[in-house]
Amino acid sequence: MNKWMLSLLVIVVVFLVFQLVVSMKTSDIETPKYEVLKKYPLFELRQYESMMLATTNLGPTSFDEKGSEGFRTIASYIFGKNKSNEKIAMTAPVIYHADSMSTLSFVVPRSKAKGEMPIPIDSNLTFVVQAPKLMVVLDFGGFVNDEKIAARMADLKTAALKEGFQIKGKGFYFGYNPPWQLIGRKNEVAFELESVN
Repeated sequence: MNKWMLSLLVIVVVFLVFQLVVSMKTSDIETPKYEVLKKYPLFELRQYESMMLATTNLGPTSFDEKGSEGFRTIASYIFGKNKSNEKIAMTAPVIYHADSMSTLSFVVPRSKAKGEMPIPIDSNLTFVVQAPKLMVVLDFGGFVNDEKIAARMADLKTAALKEGFQIKGKGFYFGYNPPWQLIGRKNEVAFELESVN
């Protein structure tokens, strides 16, 4: 085996080990509490507990246009860009919600949700306590863009309406992985329900 092939093999092995470590660390991150009430062929019916969100407004734009910018705003805050220079534990998912104005949110760790969060330096970061929600949720893998999110939301909406659910508002996208994770990516789309049949 020549030096070039050996170097390439070492790079591939290091890359795969890095991806495996990232994947394992991601699975240890705190996520919102919910109960699966029922599993359907394409989606789950879940009851989410109340949670606090750190939210940044993206304006009337799409995930592709402003998602990275919103993620940077939130990441800067949790990595210490706040008035206390305090680092906050990472949680998942990052939540994208497209309504009349799009938002990107970070779920505040439960240990912090009852106390005071550090004051943001960025004025476009606010805190919102979200009430418990009854939701239908569809999971899928890979990287996402506006087209893929819209397609999965359409699949979920069709399946949920077929089961007799009444959808409330526009959907949510839940992203669970950092951009540099290539293997074992987890995504979800969700709709809040008006009522259950």
